[in-house]
Amino acid sequence: MIRRGLSKIGGVHLKKDGFIARRFYYLLAFFIPMLIVIIADIALGVHPFGDRAVLIIDSYHQYAPFFSDYYDKIVNGGSLLYSWNGGLGINFLAVIAYYLASPLNLLILLFPRALLIEAFTIVLILKISLSGLSFAYYISKHYKKYDITIVYFSVFYALSGWVLGYNWNIMWLDCIYLLPLIILGLERLIREGRGFLYGVSLAACIFCNYYISIMVCIFLVLYFFVLFFQRRRRSFRLFINRGLKFAGYSLLAGGFAAVLLLPAYFALMQTYSADSVFPTSFKFYENFWDILSQHMAVIEPTDLNGLPNLYCGVIVLMFIVLYVLRPRTPLRHKLMKLALLVLLIFSCNVNVLDYIWHGFHYPNSLPNRFTFLYIFLLLTLCYEVFLVLRQYKMWQYFAAFLISMGFVMAAYTWGDEHRELYVYIVTMALLWLYFIFMNYYKFAGKRLRLLKNIWMIFFAAEVAANGIFGLLSNGSVSYSSYNKDLEEAGQIHQIVDDSGLYRTELNEFAGRNNITWLGFKGVSMFSSTVSDGLDNLIGNLGMFAAVNKFSYEGSTEVADAMLGVKYLISDVQEENIRDFMYFDQFGDQYLYVNPHAMPIGFMVSSDYQNWNTESSYPWEVLNDFARKAAGIDEDIYVQESLDTVPAASGGTCTLNSDSSYTFREDQKGSSKLTFTIQKDDLLHRYIYFKAPHMSRLTVESAGTSKSYSDTRGHIVDLGTFGEDQTVTLTFELDSAYTSAEVTVYMFSVNEQALTQFYEAISQSPLEVDSYSDTEIKAHISADNDGILYTSIPYDKGWHVQVDGTETEIQSMADGLLYIPMSAGEHTVTMTYRPQGFIPGMAISACSLFIFTVIYFRNRAREIKNTKKRSFS
Repeated sequence: MIRRGLSKIGGVHLKKDGFIARRFYYLLAFFIPMLIVIIADIALGVHPFGDRAVLIIDSYHQYAPFFSDYYDKIVNGGSLLYSWNGGLGINFLAVIAYYLASPLNLLILLFPRALLIEAFTIVLILKISLSGLSFAYYISKHYKKYDITIVYFSVFYALSGWVLGYNWNIMWLDCIYLLPLIILGLERLIREGRGFLYGVSLAACIFCNYYISIMVCIFLVLYFFVLFFQRRRRSFRLFINRGLKFAGYSLLAGGFAAVLLLPAYFALMQTYSADSVFPTSFKFYENFWDILSQHMAVIEPTDLNGLPNLYCGVIVLMFIVLYVLRPRTPLRHKLMKLALLVLLIFSCNVNVLDYIWHGFHYPNSLPNRFTFLYIFLLLTLCYEVFLVLRQYKMWQYFAAFLISMGFVMAAYTWGDEHRELYVYIVTMALLWLYFIFMNYYKFAGKRLRLLKNIWMIFFAAEVAANGIFGLLSNGSVSYSSYNKDLEEAGQIHQIVDDSGLYRTELNEFAGRNNITWLGFKGVSMFSSTVSDGLDNLIGNLGMFAAVNKFSYEGSTEVADAMLGVKYLISDVQEENIRDFMYFDQFGDQYLYVNPHAMPIGFMVSSDYQNWNTESSYPWEVLNDFARKAAGIDEDIYVQESLDTVPAASGGTCTLNSDSSYTFREDQKGSSKLTFTIQKDDLLHRYIYFKAPHMSRLTVESAGTSKSYSDTRGHIVDLGTFGEDQTVTLTFELDSAYTSAEVTVYMFSVNEQALTQFYEAISQSPLEVDSYSDTEIKAHISADNDGILYTSIPYDKGWHVQVDGTETEIQSMADGLLYIPMSAGEHTVTMTYRPQGFIPGMAISACSLFIFTVIYFRNRAREIKNTKKRSFS
């Protein structure tokens, strides 16, 4: 017997007006996905349940390091506008706009720095859980329904294939849980003319991540027309009214985020993406059966490359058929929503549509990033079906079942994608289960409430099994390895931070942004906001560089000096590494100091303006820098004249006319190229290689071995050795190829020319008096008219005053900043303010003011209406 004033939910007595009772189903939609993800993390052995972390792919290389820098800036009082921690210096506000703007990320401040990975994981789980909650809230308000059924498809939304595949892109998840609120606000705007919820939720979405918001905004434009023309009462006047409000609130939402949008826009105009060109012809990517079959259960989620992530419950295969057959639904409603659904699925396979959805740009891996919109729309249609499920006739159930089973068989027969047999078996078994239960449900009678709870058990079991399978498929990384150098880094900071504005780098690293993770001012950077000019320049110097990323891997003596790399941290103790001399040991880390590292700027010849940075050979680019900037006539790096063909296994090797080797691998596996130095001199030697289809290179020389996982082409330091010493290169072929070609060059160091170079560039250094994240105060004594070279990345946000007078900055190959300088004593003040920051802040302030006015006006109107009703 239930006492008065109490209700019984799930065997627990709750007060009807209690907090939990009034929000019980919302809480289920929030906590079920959370529990599933936690179980998956425990199964993975995620710390503290093991020694694993969920930092996979870009969250390993980029996001965790950016969280680290963000954390340190807030805790230690740094500027959010600029950072020296990586990339030679970066526009940090642009990084925030793409990666860090979510207010939920501030939760990391509740944790000590040592638990930053745990904080990252908790924020990720929270965002997934909020997706379930927001979807439940949407369907509850849209369909005026509050019972267990609002949880059904919420768990599928929170743990859809898209979320399973891309959840490690933590900055995208805010848009996923905000989307249902945006759509709810759009519906209110069209239905009632009230747009505040729409404007505020869209503003939050754009502020949190402008990139995914581009896709949301394209969808909103299309969905506006769908919703408006579904109305019974329509008129041209009403269309104009609602259209203007839709446009106005959309602009207001964008204006609210302008403080991030404008600086991000100017930063992106300097990246590789700015050169994107609209496709001139139509092209299909995949077999459509393969794409549609992504709806099936227990398919490994796509992460970097592959088919779109479409899974959102096997039941949708039958329910979408039932939606087409749905009784008493206006044909216009069906056609418009189905047309939008078809457009979204076609966009996964048509290059032009794919290009448009991704912000007029082809994504660099991670395909079909917009499919969360498809999943949202599909699940809302399926919920409509469930609400009237008992109204369908038995033949309609049977037709939906047969068509769904036929689809699975067709995908098995005509699909090109190889899938495990269990994918088809599990999917068909679930279809059978749901078909049988639908028939029971139709004639439920007094057992209807019980059967609704059983539906919930079915759905929860499916999404839990598929979700845990998908999250386990994603994999993990070693927690202890990622955190292993934090303590030593803290000790090293006490030394390097006191030395001034110099840079520190890692001799061995796994993550691209490890230097940022450890909080050092460094060279390496992997970010979507990386300047294309700087990226190309670093690559032309012989270091590793690819789209949106470059690293210290492949540096040389000249590059170390000109980029101001004064400290090097290594896992291995040696007497010296190039010009770096051993300094001290900190735990398992060894610190080296470069006595020839230059400060952030120094005087060079005016001929620096003519530096040829575009040579195909990096040693020539380095030699030309020494020639143009320092007047060194001799080459510092001298290409070796090779006249013997090295021993090769697994392929054939030939000697080219330009004294390079070309090695062609003609079989799978690891192939070796071994050559012996025939010269009788003892020199510091390097190789430069190009191996675009090789996944790994291992270099063995002088008793040492070192591996490189990125072999697009960079310099490898062989150390000092001479006659009769051998070098063995082991190449591993990428699994996507059956053969490959490698080109290898060798060059050595002219120590006499290198010494002259050091002496020349050290004559007039820029003496830094003080510096912060956004300001440098310095002085310089120039013997002659020339150029103040700097190793600061070119960015129009920098403003320079020489002796108190504003001076225009110049760009070297769109990569580095320099300033013309006359002879004499000068003071130099450099300040940074991101391009677009001030106007963006003004626009954001105005938009916030307008939102505030609208809010209080609406509140006043509601109070007035309430009083009128109370007196009537």
